[in-house]
Amino acid sequence: MAPIIIDLESSPSDESDPVVSRASTPGPSIECPDYDSQTSDQQSDRPIATLSERSVELDLSTEAAQFLDDPSNFIALGSFRSHDDGTGATGDHWEDVPADFAGATLNVEILQNLQKLSDARWVKVAHRSIATGPHRQHILYHVYLLRGDVGHRFVDRSSKKMLASLELILAHIDVSPETWAGDVGPGTKFDWWATVQEGSLFSKFNELPSPEPNLACVTDHYVRGAMQDLLEPESLQGIRTELYPYQQRSAAAMLQRESVSKLDLDPRLEQRTAPDGTCFFYSPRELIFLGKPRYYEACRGGILAESMGLGKTLICLALIAATKHHLPKMPSQSAVAPVRPNIAKLATMAVSAINRRSIPWKIELERIAAATGEDRLGCAQLLDQHPPSYEVPTIAQRTGRNAAPVRDSRTLAATTLVVVPRNLCRQWHAEIEKHVDADYLNILVMEDLSKPLPSVDELRGYDVIIFSRSRFEKEVKDGADGQNRRLPSGKQVCRCPYIGATRTRDCHCIRVEHLYVSPLRHLHFKRLIIDEGHAFSASQSIAVNVANKLITADHRWVVSGTPAKDLLGIEIEASDSVSREIVAAGRRAFDPREDTSGAIESLGSLVSNFLKVKPWSADVKRGKSVTWDDLIYRHENTRKRTYSGFSGCLSRTLSSVVIKTRPEDVERDICLPPFSHETVLLKPSLFDKLTANLFTLVLTANAVTSERTDADYIFHKHSAGARHHLIANLRQSAFFWTGFSTEDVQGSRKNAITYLEKEGTGASTADRHLLAEVVQAADVVLASSGWQSLSNSHELGLFVDEWPAETAHHWTFPGCTDPMLTGMSQALEAQRHVHERVGSGDPSDGLAGVGIKSLARAQQGRAYDAGLMDKQSKESAKAGLPSSSIQGEPSLKRRRSMSEDGRRGSPKKRRSSGGAPQLPATTQPASQNAPIPHETETAEVTSDRGPLTGSSVAGALDSAVLAAPVHLAIDRESPADQFPNHTPFQKTQITGTSSAKLSYLVSQILNYYHDEKILVFYDGDNTAFYIAQMLDLLHIRHEIYAKSLTAAMKSEYVVNFNENPDERVLLMDVKQAAHGLNISSASRVYFVNPVCRPNIEAQAIKRAHRIGQTRRVHVETLVLEGTIEEKMHERSKRMTGIEHRGASFLDDDDGMRGIIQGAQIIPITTDEMTGAGQIAPLAIPQQLWGRSGWQQSLSATDSVRPGKKRGTAASSNSTATPRTDRSKAELETQSSSHVGRGAALLSVSRPD
Repeated sequence: MAPIIIDLESSPSDESDPVVSRASTPGPSIECPDYDSQTSDQQSDRPIATLSERSVELDLSTEAAQFLDDPSNFIALGSFRSHDDGTGATGDHWEDVPADFAGATLNVEILQNLQKLSDARWVKVAHRSIATGPHRQHILYHVYLLRGDVGHRFVDRSSKKMLASLELILAHIDVSPETWAGDVGPGTKFDWWATVQEGSLFSKFNELPSPEPNLACVTDHYVRGAMQDLLEPESLQGIRTELYPYQQRSAAAMLQRESVSKLDLDPRLEQRTAPDGTCFFYSPRELIFLGKPRYYEACRGGILAESMGLGKTLICLALIAATKHHLPKMPSQSAVAPVRPNIAKLATMAVSAINRRSIPWKIELERIAAATGEDRLGCAQLLDQHPPSYEVPTIAQRTGRNAAPVRDSRTLAATTLVVVPRNLCRQWHAEIEKHVDADYLNILVMEDLSKPLPSVDELRGYDVIIFSRSRFEKEVKDGADGQNRRLPSGKQVCRCPYIGATRTRDCHCIRVEHLYVSPLRHLHFKRLIIDEGHAFSASQSIAVNVANKLITADHRWVVSGTPAKDLLGIEIEASDSVSREIVAAGRRAFDPREDTSGAIESLGSLVSNFLKVKPWSADVKRGKSVTWDDLIYRHENTRKRTYSGFSGCLSRTLSSVVIKTRPEDVERDICLPPFSHETVLLKPSLFDKLTANLFTLVLTANAVTSERTDADYIFHKHSAGARHHLIANLRQSAFFWTGFSTEDVQGSRKNAITYLEKEGTGASTADRHLLAEVVQAADVVLASSGWQSLSNSHELGLFVDEWPAETAHHWTFPGCTDPMLTGMSQALEAQRHVHERVGSGDPSDGLAGVGIKSLARAQQGRAYDAGLMDKQSKESAKAGLPSSSIQGEPSLKRRRSMSEDGRRGSPKKRRSSGGAPQLPATTQPASQNAPIPHETETAEVTSDRGPLTGSSVAGALDSAVLAAPVHLAIDRESPADQFPNHTPFQKTQITGTSSAKLSYLVSQILNYYHDEKILVFYDGDNTAFYIAQMLDLLHIRHEIYAKSLTAAMKSEYVVNFNENPDERVLLMDVKQAAHGLNISSASRVYFVNPVCRPNIEAQAIKRAHRIGQTRRVHVETLVLEGTIEEKMHERSKRMTGIEHRGASFLDDDDGMRGIIQGAQIIPITTDEMTGAGQIAPLAIPQQLWGRSGWQQSLSATDSVRPGKKRGTAASSNSTATPRTDRSKAELETQSSSHVGRGAALLSVSRPD
């Protein structure tokens, strides 16, 4: 992070005098012996210097003498003690030491420096004799230091020699009150570094006191009324939702901070107690001693850091509603009565006075109308026509010697600007509709990037303007023309070419009238609120530049439960008081690894660059500056930073900026529904075990054949990138994996056998045994015809019982008849084919032909992969490790890369030659599913997609644009009301899948989705696609919140899921779950794979377990028993917070690495290889055809083809893509961009 510069100002009492600064030398390096008479008597018997040898003293004026005689101008610094030789003062009174220090019995070095400081009038020294025993006396010397904030006219403070002498004195002086009082004791040395305040940033953040607004300190009549409204919610107008007590206090504390002027101690100072009991203020980095404190105006905004799910949006809305019509304050230099040449009208002077004082006149007129019924339209019209404004003189860009300054005007607006991530725009709008009375707030939403801002007069009429961050950043073009050109800093000289032979220039120079001027520049807003504002810690970001250059606002707020990276509330990591105490104890100590970078840097940048808190944001003046890191830490060296702990400056800054309620206070005010979090251990299916064993084959073969040396070894330090990708795939494979091919397994098996047969290898007997074991496991894999079929087709397998016998073999993978195994896409295609023909003849007509073509296309997927493999570079291959194991995940696009007529190629090229036309990607309600291309004996579809899935994607995404294929209409009647009875289709049931996790998850969804909404977190696009296919097959309405969605679509999905009762399941990428989302409508939460990151997991759970939740929240994490996944999950739970934060990737942890390196083969029995042993059964077998909702799926297919005549192709401009289908299409497009090396053993996904 760039240094945060702070101005080192002079004392307020004498701003023109120089300020004492520490000499460039480091702290004292000399020893600090006990300087008593035993070491000093032999040296102190001669005078240090005679009067004639000393420099001539300055003649002091009477005023200077009075100043130096005033004890209040000095600070009791400390004391020295020595044996009395009979020359010291006796009795109880003190005497000043003579100017020549004659008779002083101190160490020579100390005496010399004390004399220098005394001659320079920096110190005064007094002494007296003290009896310490019957026959023993000591002389006690009191040293008084001239305060650094007085006397600059009389005493020069710029001498570095004097500063060096002072440093030496400080290294030896005793500052204990006991020694000062004359007691003999061990004494206390002066600590000239910042006083350390124990604790980490995490503990200081979480130990901040809860807000306690004080109504008595508010003097403004209107603010006091608004604050009373917030603390007494029954009187708060415009908010229909009752605020919890902690929300009332937080909103009132925000208003108090905005309205009450407060002074905070200069963070460069700390208060200390002198030996005589008086207080002084000390600057450790500058070595300045002040008698009075310096203050800066406290922040008039700050950070609302309430924990996730505690209603930060509602708190902000309550603050906005309570201060409706409250104008920002007029700048003091403009709030003076104007001098008029003539006496103005009384109305004009009244308007001027109202505007200068920023009186919310609309509130007064509303009260008058409510009390008397008088509307006072004339007054309102007059005030509205003359809004409060002021001029800001600016320095014009110099275009000539006589350039005049340009006057820039600002108009006060009682408007709050809210900048939110684009994916939260709809959610903010929904929250306003939910909590705020209709028409109470006048709101403008600026989300469309092409929508221009209204005029200044129109903008100031809004109470709230909500910007998406991307739209807010577009205002950076202020001051630029249409070509993004800006006026040069100097005089502009036209050098454009002449037109032909004329002397007229073809001028294209920048003209002032062509420059864009943002309306935001000319308004002075009430406040600026940044939702999820931790991103504004980047000082050079476009959004921060726009906020700093264009926005004038009285108050700036950042709203975020995580105001800096990894700075979370303790309640996120621990849900109850006992566990919170354990976490707090473990993270209370200062840790240089965590507390010197990351969160603390982001916090400092946020405070200085966006919130503009003084003095952190002060301009550099007179070359005196320090940095953020200099002040918030204790550094025990002036030449380098030692980071010896936090100083008290950090706690003071946090308390003046952050508003956060402690979890115990929240729990007293509200009671969220309980939630349970359970780890569900599942028995892995046959295919889960085969996949796990193949990963073990890869890891073992690499370790043994590379002999665990050099960069060929996957755990070598130079193989980190490949290792991270491999382990990411290993984790995703616990759900389902098709990245293996028969050829890859055979090749890896051959390489292992070749190594075992080679003589002279460095492998140990144990390694050779392990390698032989994985070779046997590879033989078991190759013996499974079901695995080969699923691997070749990239399909997730379905086991089906009682498929109509006459067509069963056309839909069954080769060698997989008992039980029948087919692919998910094949089942969806067969389901759609039959449903479309119900009521129009024999549903089985053409079913066999469709099955033959569907299986043929499925089996061509791996061949296409092999073709890609020939074009890939093999430079990254490592010993025993196929190159595909460090490439992209298996792409679902591969099995759809061929059209149904067998053609390949670019969709654009085929469209240009008469293929399917490209259609606009519009959005329909999620209930409307896109038409699915199908094949019959009379109609075939030309598409680059091949078989598509149930209510899945309507067309392929080419260059991020959806294209819907043209297909012919089926000549049939409307769907029958009921599926025909007594047909073989009614007996067909799905008994299970090839994935234990999918079977369990689907069984749970079927059990609960009628009564509860369900949130499923996934990690990997293929996982989401497979789950969505299964939900399509079961006609369960769902949405996919994928990382590839646009921000606008993400916002729409969340709002639709919360508000639409028909949407039952939301699939969400777990890495998208920590961005302010409110999904309180879901009460069942499933993690398909363990997250292994407690903070990410906690934030994901908080999407559902938050204010607004009315049900008990059930959370389950699915784990395969007896696999590497289970061991990694257990290890992640045992890891401490420091271990988690120290491991950027999971395999950076030694424990995780040991688990992966020690992978073992999972035994597979003979029974599992045949019959029902292969199945991961569903809890209840599910009907394939004619199940509930089949008519709606067909109606949705018809509804997206309006105006289509029977027997004609669908109109290209009328086809729409539903949101669920669009999500899947984007998943496919994203997956296709990671095409890996298909002929290799692993096709590994990159960590998302």
